Amino acid sequence: MDRFRASYNYSNFGYTWGGQAAADAMKTSWEDLAEEVLFRPLGMSSSSYRYSDFEKRADRAIIHVPVGDGKWEARYHRNADSQAPAGSASSSVRDLAQWLRLQLASGSYEGKPVIDPAALQTSHVPHAVSGPASDPDARSRFYALGWNVGYDDQGRVSLSHSGAFNLGAATAVSMLPGEQLAIVVLTNGRPQGIPEAVTAGFMDAVQHGAPAVDWLTFTAGVFQQIYESEKPKVDYSQLPATPAPAQPLGVYAGTYANSYYGPLLVTEKDGKLAMTMGPDAGPTTFPLTHFDGDTFSFETIGENANGLAGALFAAGGPAPSVRLDFYDRTGLGTFTRS
Repeated sequence: MDRFRASYNYSNFGYTWGGQAAADAMKTSWEDLAEEVLFRPLGMSSSSYRYSDFEKRADRAIIHVPVGDGKWEARYHRNADSQAPAGSASSSVRDLAQWLRLQLASGSYEGKPVIDPAALQTSHVPHAVSGPASDPDARSRFYALGWNVGYDDQGRVSLSHSGAFNLGAATAVSMLPGEQLAIVVLTNGRPQGIPEAVTAGFMDAVQHGAPAVDWLTFTAGVFQQIYESEKPKVDYSQLPATPAPAQPLGVYAGTYANSYYGPLLVTEKDGKLAMTMGPDAGPTTFPLTHFDGDTFSFETIGENANGLAGALFAAGGPAPSVRLDFYDRTGLGTFTRS
């Protein structure tokens, strides 16, 4: 556990509350505030923090995920309104180019001030070390307020960031403010390092005449490592050759409690199990499929979804607890029978 503001820890909802605080101070909604002070002054007519605005557009990108054999499918929809200031903006490359012009011009757009230059600069300078140098010849990496910060061989500052939903959206932006140079890349596919490779290759070519490395191979390898590290230890798509039978399904049914995620309701209907969790206003129900013994599988959802995960019920009748391995990466995924 680190001291407050002493280190880098990524948090979309931390940014969400920051943006909401600004909107509350202006006595308006974040969506309206962003439109008034940013999108409208920059002529960003295709940009919004409302998912409903995105859905209304006739020309919009549909997110895709790989399904094997080089094929992709538009399988999911992602409404990220709940984290609007951090990860729900819809836009276009043309609109974002105007936003980059604002960044490069120290808060001005077409000669008119939009953002206080000192406030904008505060967001561009390091506030935490995100990647300490591994040896004397290496450079440390830093994090500003929403930007990765680095320095090249000439000491020029570079600002960059990428964003991604595993459900099918990957984006990247990179800037060399001292050179008045910036690029943004948007895709409608699951993150595989493609926009990062494009931005890195562009900056490499501008500075050195040509890319110094095969950036797509490099970034794809990095993202594959991330993907592999987040996969469940058990491949629930491959059933055991001789799975142990489940107990009567009523043994697993019931209400379970978790102080972090809230209650979990496991129900039996027509010889099948399902579990329901989430806020009362919009709970999510997951069908459970028997895997082996007291273990069932379910399809993960959300921006970090990674396929089938396990619901591991503790032995006993009725089952005293269930551990959801997808939600247990930091040890918080065990639900105890109420």
